[in-house]
Amino acid sequence: MDHQPNRTRENDHQPHQRSGSQDQHRVLDLDAEVFGDNLAAVLDLTGVPAARSVVDLGAGTGAGGRLLRERYPDAAVACVDNDPQMLALLRKQGFAVVEADLDDGFPALSGSLITADAVAEAPVDLVWASSSLHHVAHPARLLSGVRRALAPGGVLVVVELAALPRFLSHPRGALLEQRSHAAAAAEGWNHHPNWTPVIEAAGLGVTQSEVTTIAPVTPAAREYAQQWFARFSHLPALTADDRDAVADLLERFSDDIELVPRATRTVWVATPD
Repeated sequence: MDHQPNRTRENDHQPHQRSGSQDQHRVLDLDAEVFGDNLAAVLDLTGVPAARSVVDLGAGTGAGGRLLRERYPDAAVACVDNDPQMLALLRKQGFAVVEADLDDGFPALSGSLITADAVAEAPVDLVWASSSLHHVAHPARLLSGVRRALAPGGVLVVVELAALPRFLSHPRGALLEQRSHAAAAAEGWNHHPNWTPVIEAAGLGVTQSEVTTIAPVTPAAREYAQQWFARFSHLPALTADDRDAVADLLERFSDDIELVPRATRTVWVATPD
């Protein structure tokens, strides 16, 4: 599915990839399965031991929402997205959903954060935006709304991939992967700014850090690596020789190809000044 600009997806790293919606859902879920520890380590940086109300901006298939619900079992978790298929998936998982376009700013939450006793109103304890802020046309407007919605001591967490995930360990394969990443960058994949000045301009103090995880080699990790290289094979910026090399890799992708799955995410943790 070609992703239109300014649309939100959890862990949506490939805005111009050529795949069907079901394939894209699988990619998002594979990322959560393979690199779930990476996102869990990101949450360790928030300094939020407990929360009553949590908002996941650009919730997609619910990977972030599931993590947040597991980390904060007593919290009301609202998942925001504007894709009907994603919203249906979120509802099936029991999430309170907010259908909203983040281009319009931070959405109204009244009636969305459901607790055992009543409807939870703002302020919000934790706002999570993983690989979604770079899809927003007016991030400054959205972040200003987040600032107003946060409780005293509340936290905004913005997460982006520092670079596309890496899988190959053999030097020749690693070079091919590096050139594939360069071709993907030429197509605008995973393009995002340094969010620090934008977040600070919204009236939030921010710290920036990186979290790197090496994942175990599982069937899901092998499938995820294949998904990435299948997408690389369509990149116009890839040379003919590299395209042939990627095709050859995909044809012989099996257990004898040594993998070291690893991902690094950049994390901005922000609180009201």
